[in-house]
Order: sequence, then C-alpha cells, then structure tokens
Amino acid sequence: MGEVISNSQQAFVHGRQILDVVLNASEALDSRLKDNTSGLLLKMDIEKAFDHVNWDFLMDVMSKMGFGHRWINWMKWCCSSATFSILINGSPLGFFRKSRGLRQGNPLSPYLFLFAMEALSQLLSSARNGALFLASKWEKEEERGLKVNLCKTEAFPVGEGIPIETLASVLGCKIGSLPTSYLGLPLGAPHKSTKVWDVVEERFRERLSLWKRQYLSKGGQLTLLKSTLSSLPTYFLSLFVIPKRVCVRLEKIQRDFLWGGGALENRPHLVSWKVICAAKKDGGLGIRSLAIFNKALLGKWLWRFANDNESLWKQIISSKYDLQEGGWCSKGVRDRYGVGVWKAIRNGWENFRSHSRFIVGDSNRVKFWKDLWCENQSLENAFPILFNLSVNKEGWVAET
Repeated sequence: MGEVISNSQQAFVHGRQILDVVLNASEALDSRLKDNTSGLLLKMDIEKAFDHVNWDFLMDVMSKMGFGHRWINWMKWCCSSATFSILINGSPLGFFRKSRGLRQGNPLSPYLFLFAMEALSQLLSSARNGALFLASKWEKEEERGLKVNLCKTEAFPVGEGIPIETLASVLGCKIGSLPTSYLGLPLGAPHKSTKVWDVVEERFRERLSLWKRQYLSKGGQLTLLKSTLSSLPTYFLSLFVIPKRVCVRLEKIQRDFLWGGGALENRPHLVSWKVICAAKKDGGLGIRSLAIFNKALLGKWLWRFANDNESLWKQIISSKYDLQEGGWCSKGVRDRYGVGVWKAIRNGWENFRSHSRFIVGDSNRVKFWKDLWCENQSLENAFPILFNLSVNKEGWVAET
C-alpha cells in the first residue's frame, strides 16, 4: 500500500498513523503563524464518502496504479456482489443490488477507499503546484462519485490580509475560526490550553458517574476505572502534554469514584493515590498514572523519530528544526511554544535517552563516552578519570 499511496495519506497504511496528520497540520500552522505569513486553511468534508464511491472510477484508479485485470475484477466482484433487502411491515421484500459505494465493516473497504482518495490527493497536490481549483471544478465529482459537502467545509484565515469573505463566497463554504477540531483533536489551540481538554473531562465524568458505583462491586469499580483511559483520553494523551490542572481534575474524578464522595459529601481516601497507581506486585491496584502514561505515549514519537527514516512527519520535523548530531532526534526547540506540538514532545528527549540503550552498527551515530552502548552505564560514569583525561569527550565510537 505504501508504494502506491502518497505520504499525505496516513490511515490504513503500514507504518503510518492517523496522528501523524494532526502533527503535520499543527506544525505547518505553527510555522505560518510564527512567520506572520498569510494563508488559507481549508477543511474539506466529503459527503457520505464511503457510500458514494463510483466503482468504474475506482477500477480506473487501480488500473492506473498498475494493478492487473484479474485483481481489478476480483475487487469489482467484491464491491458489486452484495445484495440488500428492505423490511416492509416487518417482512423483507425481495433483494436488490447497489450501483456504487463501499460497505462499511468490510475489511477491504478502507483500502479501496484509500485508492479513491488518492486521486483527490493528487488533485490537491496539482492545485498546490499550479492554479487553485475553485468551485467550478467540482463538475467532475460525479465521475468520482465523491462530492464535497460544502455545508461542513470550512475556510480558516491564517494571518492578516486574507479576503476570507470573498474566498468563502467563491468556494461556497463556511468561514471558520481557530482553534478548531481536526480528526477529533484540537488544531490551532495555544500550548497547555485547558479548554481543549473539556471533552476528555466530560467523558471521564460520564464513564465514572457516582451513581454507577453503588451498583458495582469493588472489582467492578476497579475494572471500570481502568477502562476510562481507552479510546478518546488515550487519543488526546498520545499527542498533547496534559496540563497539571487537568491532570489533577481527572485524577480527582477517579479518586471520588473509587472511594465515594464528590461535591455532595466528603469521604476519606484511605490510601494515597500514588500507592493506588503502583503495580499490583508492589502493593498497588495497577491503575495507570495519567502523567506517567502521557509521558510513555509521547515517548513513542521519540522512538519513531529515531527509527523511522521515510515518514512524512519526520521529514517535516527534520526540515523545520534540523537534526542533532547522530540523527536520533531533532535539535532542541528554543522558540516559543505557539500552536505546534513537537516542542513539548521534544522536551522529553533527555529523559528518554537516559533510559535507552544503543546497539553499535556503523559506529557513526553512537557517542563513545556519553551514550549507553557498553553495559548499563555510560563510559563517562564508569571511568570518570579516563573521561577527564580524554581529549575528544564528544567523539563517536568510530573515531576511537
């Protein structure tokens, strides 16, 4: 899939993640705002995208990508062989076939949809490199089966001097304002903004309502408590550093659910929350600490940066901030935070590196004295006298 799908598409492709798109958008917007460069951010919505894919167009796209006729015929059969029936007065009345669209829930559908969207991605790339296509170019949408939903499409002005009213009128879309939501995550929000976490706090309160605990045993309460970090909270924690005030509020909701209490009554919390979050083998209950869990999820970005050389998001970060010596991470970000997310992620590099071990390959990316490549401590700490006598304290293994 990665050979025929462009780097701008991140979902359902091995080695790519949907979060990469949000990071790319945040960093691009951050650069625009810091450079005071005017621009237009267009958030497009495809109307019932899965249901409107034109099969003939999809087969043409796969043919242009180099797929064989037998494969294309297989895919067409998978798309067109399904039949449907309508219940009338509780009884099915005959079967009929559909003429377009992909079935949601079919394992093949996301990948076939990627092929269709690749054509749109190439059109956007052409618009970026040439003339901007406007509303008059939507006339070919019937050929693709994909129609832009102008009621949900928004244009966001970036910087000053953008005739946004005129552009929105020409495009036929709405005018939006930053910050906004992109793929379920905030885009354009200031660093450590607590308002964007309101949706996570609301989800916590819904899942851990105090009335639920009276119908659950302690074991059931503990299971529900652990499950609150699934889905949406983890999605947020995987890209943004959680502010301390938000962390305190969320942990209070967890504590009140476990021990009782809340706004209407005060009940003592018999064990400190730090002990509760410890592993079971250490006497705790194994509940994840939000702050530590957040650091672990953000550390995955640092791991991917060090090991992934082809991804688009790494190319963007490397181009914007440059690589430090060895290429394991970007250089430290000294600029203000802005609306980007990488600076906050990059701040955890030193802690991440102190817990990392290096396997020496060509010896050009591992420092002889300071990196952990020999046993469980650096040679700087193992042999301090020799380190002080060394002439090249920043040397690589290959130079020794």
